[in-house]
Amino acid sequence: MKIIIERFDGKKKYESTYELTSAEIEGKTLLSVLLLIKQTKDVSLNFTAACRSAICGACGVRVNGHSYLACDTKMKDLLKEYDNPDTIRISPLNNFRVVSDLVVDWEPSVENLRKIRPAIVAKDEFSEDKGCVQTQAEFDRISGQWDCILCGCCASECNKLEADASDYMQPFVFTHAYRAADDSRSKDPMIHLKPAIANGLWNCVHCQECVDRCPKGISSFGDIESLRVMAMKKGLNEGMGPAHAEAFLLDMVEGDGRLNEIKLALRSEGVLANTTKLDIAYNLMKAGKMNPLHIFGGEKIEGHAELVKMVEVARKAEKEGTIK
Repeated sequence: MKIIIERFDGKKKYESTYELTSAEIEGKTLLSVLLLIKQTKDVSLNFTAACRSAICGACGVRVNGHSYLACDTKMKDLLKEYDNPDTIRISPLNNFRVVSDLVVDWEPSVENLRKIRPAIVAKDEFSEDKGCVQTQAEFDRISGQWDCILCGCCASECNKLEADASDYMQPFVFTHAYRAADDSRSKDPMIHLKPAIANGLWNCVHCQECVDRCPKGISSFGDIESLRVMAMKKGLNEGMGPAHAEAFLLDMVEGDGRLNEIKLALRSEGVLANTTKLDIAYNLMKAGKMNPLHIFGGEKIEGHAELVKMVEVARKAEKEGTIK
């Protein structure tokens, strides 16, 4: 079969094609195939790898436009996923600056990790002698986030980063922010939460591609949602993002159970800001995608009363401390 690898020599992009037999591929991982190509066919090929045990996260690459951890991806399974094609294309992770071939620049990501201060400051009650004790339940809350190996697969798939990375950090950064902020041993969750808010917490576009491609099954999207809930509970509710969330809840409980798109924009950004978007509103109404009469509400959805009861029960349980 043919393996096409996207290359970059520091100045120009190009492609290299390698022919491999079934025997050369059989029983190998994607990383083993890359090593075979480098060792026997093209010593100039550059990529990163270290542990070969799905621990270090260094060997993240893309195949046919999707992210994989090369050492943890069996060629047999990979080819089956694409209906056993004659050709596959391997490329560097998306949404990273390419340094050479499949090697990408991690320094901006490391800087983002520094912003959210992933190392916790222990509570005063802990000491060198007493240690930092957690209950099993407290540990279980964040144990999944500790599994993040910084492979970059989630960031490579992120639609927000692809559209505009200027006001948003990589999904795994928010995972580590949540892991530190929700750690029961942490003296001050705010030192992780506030920089997460300042660097795009409310800008996630909910595509959930990060969840789909994480080799460890971590939901960065879920961690982002949890950080948002934490922010609201701690009174950090200024700005369009929190207003947007409040509008959703208002329509669900006090409205008819449907999102009121006309009111949503007004609640989230205010009347003045929306005067500049009248042309967009007009085009939406013209296309039949927005009904101006919806501003007055509509018929309640089926089961709305039961929905409201569920929300009220959850609120009561939260107030009583039964749920967090």
